[in-house]
Amino acid sequence: MEITRRRSILALLAGGGVTLLQGCGFTPVYATPEAGGSTASELAAIRINEVGEGSERRIGQILRNELIDRFTAGVGPQPVEYDLVIEISQTASPLQIQTTDTVTRYNLVLSASFILRDAASFQALYQGSAKSTGSYDVVESEYATLVAERDSGREAARDLSNTIANLLSLYFSREDAG
Repeated sequence: MEITRRRSILALLAGGGVTLLQGCGFTPVYATPEAGGSTASELAAIRINEVGEGSERRIGQILRNELIDRFTAGVGPQPVEYDLVIEISQTASPLQIQTTDTVTRYNLVLSASFILRDAASFQALYQGSAKSTGSYDVVESEYATLVAERDSGREAARDLSNTIANLLSLYFSREDAG
């Protein structure tokens, strides 16, 4: 009984807190246009060019797909207003080396530099960079090590997509405010 009462009070306070934030002009960065946010529709209007070449091609596809999912979530595709050009690089460096000179763990670093351009004029509007680090263990099974490396790359790409989406959201929210 006491727990239910506490939950009710917390729910009431949380609801009131949201109302207070709305009253002061606070708008969530990813709010849909119906909820008073334009950042979500701006992100959905971004066309993402192919990402990565050669050995970075697969991780580039994962990064691109993650960004498309983030940009269009809740809004759906919009008419293209912007182009996003991303260049990535991937490096693996030994993290743990045994006394026998055997590497047992690697750090995987995924770096991206990107430019947001106006789709009509090709004018650069915003440029930035982001980095994500993952790690994986080297085990006796080559297959298990390969799977661990791929999983680490996927996680790094997801993390990198979060960072890029957040940077672009901040750019658009500053443009809307200014």
